[in-house]
Amino acid sequence: IALAAGGGIWWLGTWARTTVVLLVRHAEVQSATSGEPDLSKAGEARVRGLGEFIARVLAGDKVDYLYAGDTRPAQQTAAPIANEFKLPVNLVASSDWAGFAGRIKREHRGKVVVVVGHASTIPSVLSELSATDAALPDDDYDSIFLVVMPSPGPTRIFRLQYGAAVTGAGKGR
Repeated sequence: IALAAGGGIWWLGTWARTTVVLLVRHAEVQSATSGEPDLSKAGEARVRGLGEFIARVLAGDKVDYLYAGDTRPAQQTAAPIANEFKLPVNLVASSDWAGFAGRIKREHRGKVVVVVGHASTIPSVLSELSATDAALPDDDYDSIFLVVMPSPGPTRIFRLQYGAAVTGAGKGR
């Protein structure tokens, strides 16, 4: 009986965990006529304190996994987070965004995950994680979606804003 009770406690412990996902859209980019653009000066200024901002939001908790799209703006936006939490940036290929939320749910239960993507990818990941439809306007570079998925319990979404308000921001995806 003690073995069965211990097994039940272990199962409950693996089941009852809260997963936290922060979804960040890359910062403003330079206007580019060809090739992939870098972050603009405004984008660089916005992400400068991003790692510290996320550390404050997590109130002493750590980021366990960091993912970014395989584009220069996403990777440049993820860099301050990687530096703050001493993490590698795991790249997500453009072909891998479909079903990416399912991967987070399967592989990272009970962990804190940050995902840096694009205006076209962040809403779909948010929708898959939370069954909530959200649009991200092309000029929205300061939103972070904080998705809290307790197990058991309902998923909660918080929309945060970071970085200085920037006017004349560059175009993005």
